[in-house]
Amino acid sequence: MKRIFGYDVIRGIAILLVMIGHVLGYVYSGTKSFFYSFFSGFFGVELFFILSGVLIGKLLINVFNSDNIKKELKKFLIRRWLRTLPLYFVMLVVYAVGNYFLDPVKNGDFSVWKYLFFIQNFFQHQSTFFGVSWSLSIEEWFYVLFPAILFMIKKMNPEISGKKLFGIGIFVFIFYFSLMRLLAFPEYDFTFYEGIRKIAFFRLDSIAYGILAAYGFEYFKNEIFSKKYVLLIAGISILSFNQYMVFKGQFIDMQYFNTTYFSVLGIGIAILFPFFQGYVSDNPLIIKSVTFISKISYSLYLTHWLVYRILEISYFNFIPGSLKFIIFFILSFITAAISYQLIEKPIMEYRNRIASN
Repeated sequence: MKRIFGYDVIRGIAILLVMIGHVLGYVYSGTKSFFYSFFSGFFGVELFFILSGVLIGKLLINVFNSDNIKKELKKFLIRRWLRTLPLYFVMLVVYAVGNYFLDPVKNGDFSVWKYLFFIQNFFQHQSTFFGVSWSLSIEEWFYVLFPAILFMIKKMNPEISGKKLFGIGIFVFIFYFSLMRLLAFPEYDFTFYEGIRKIAFFRLDSIAYGILAAYGFEYFKNEIFSKKYVLLIAGISILSFNQYMVFKGQFIDMQYFNTTYFSVLGIGIAILFPFFQGYVSDNPLIIKSVTFISKISYSLYLTHWLVYRILEISYFNFIPGSLKFIIFFILSFITAAISYQLIEKPIMEYRNRIASN
């Protein structure tokens, strides 16, 4: 798939927000620091979810409009798994070894086998072991369940058009999991941080909002892109209102935050994408920098948490917080660049070779 610079910008912003969110505590302290850090990383992950939906949405539309859906769906899943699983499993081993040898990483309340099948947070919160993996669980389950829903609908009605098929699939996912959050909230004892956000079953609609954007790009392209600036303003307004609804209650309105907030958030972010799809730069340095960060963003996402936990070891307490903040970014980028070159890039090249055959 041809690179879209605006999407590289989103990917770069997303990973930097996640990284900043995890290490602002090195520089700041107190309640405000916690919430600034939380919402920085929070928005980063949500940007990744919507971007993932936009990208795979176009691919799935092609799959279900093809003459051999089974074959194309199999190719889609193999390509997705080759993109996400190899590095994930390598890092799972690394985190398991780190958990054994490094005190700050130790967390006895985990089972590695659950991480192998992405069920570590399906109905409950996962442990802090391999902390960033919760979002990968949501993505991997979506890659399987959303196409499965579409496939079943297509089986029941072989003559259904692609436009109607995706419209129904998107509606089912968004409506069902939004409803599940509303029904589940009274049954859970949530804090602000440990809410529904990281429980996979209740967040499977998060990527569907990206699919909704891809659906619009495919079937309502002219109408959407002619109003991209209007949608940009509307998206910013929706996101601002959503934040206001949380902040106005001093973070005590747990029901809104754990239910309606995520639905509004998905819509607000999704309608920003028409602007970014057409966003370009003529500055070679900016293009090169943004593309580099985008390419290694998956490695950055999986490896930066380990760098962060290592720097938390008591041996490094002598390092001032501001300096540790800088060291974190330097080590994370070095680690991610190595990971990309040694693991991601060769596997993606292999994936492209077998796809062409």
